[in-house]
Amino acid sequence: MTMNDAALSRRALMRGAAGLGLAFALHGPAFAQSTSAAQQLVVTLSNELSRLVNSGQSANQIISAFQQLLMRYGDMNAVSASVVGPTWRGASPAQKQAFVPAFTNYFAKRYGKTFSEYKNATIQVDGAQDAGRAGVLVNSTVKRPGQEDIRVGWQISDRSGSPKVVNLVIEGVSALANERAEVGAMLDAQGGDLDRLIAQMRSS
Repeated sequence: MTMNDAALSRRALMRGAAGLGLAFALHGPAFAQSTSAAQQLVVTLSNELSRLVNSGQSANQIISAFQQLLMRYGDMNAVSASVVGPTWRGASPAQKQAFVPAFTNYFAKRYGKTFSEYKNATIQVDGAQDAGRAGVLVNSTVKRPGQEDIRVGWQISDRSGSPKVVNLVIEGVSALANERAEVGAMLDAQGGDLDRLIAQMRSS
């Protein structure tokens, strides 16, 4: 694999993995949680993702199933607050309630389409460590036949009441930062109007 190929592979994985794991911020300390519970969450999610990617379902079916995984394993309320940034603090309860499903649906459509690139891939969980206020970091290796392995860290927090994925760190790069930049650019293009952003996401 050339250096250019490796770079392209990492960018593709960043898109897919951001979708797989979702991106997502912590707003204050996590509740006490065990590294074993966080590691088991990643194992369970990895197995479900593998089954979905290799299920042979249609693209629309995969996207729909992926959306359900997002709601089950990601704290989408925290995700939404994080990617919108400061505008979230001034949003009304109705706007927040509308944004979460609109963003989840948009996210599932956008990244679910990349899953065909991950057929026959495996995620090897390599251990976990307590990251204090940031929750637990579960280390893993994504293995794809004939391609270079890629290191992925899963940041897990249970501040929502149960362990959830709140960020991915892919080869040292935070998926959260990428998603925040993408959504921020979309919001800027809509003049900072959250309602218009919601409408755009619904129609995407």
